[in-house]
Amino acid sequence: MVEGSQATDSRDVALTIPARPDYLVLARLALSAVCRLTPLSPEEIADLKLAITEAANDFVDDSRGLDDESRLSFAFRLLDDRLAMELEGPDTSVSGMEQELSRAIIEATVDEVDFGTGRTRLVKYLSASQS
Repeated sequence: MVEGSQATDSRDVALTIPARPDYLVLARLALSAVCRLTPLSPEEIADLKLAITEAANDFVDDSRGLDDESRLSFAFRLLDDRLAMELEGPDTSVSGMEQELSRAIIEATVDEVDFGTGRTRLVKYLSASQS
């Protein structure tokens, strides 16, 4: 039911989970593991976990039944100067106000964000001189 894979470069991690809120803890754990390889502070890591959770809200729906096959994919890529995170999943009907608040939280916690149909890309620079 939960699929995870690690690319040949140990600095790239991909995870695919059911598009349900109760599985988001797995993405947060994967992000925490990747962040252990960075110079990010515990506060910055907590901010990234919040950002990834908020970004996932565009794709998860707690009304989905256990037989729903919708999936949410996460890709974490650790580069020398930044951590890039990409989410891909099914669109859900999130209210405008809820989505606006989520996006404000995301924009306050990462250095770059790109919202697209069915995907969101987040970037956190690892050096203060590059943000």
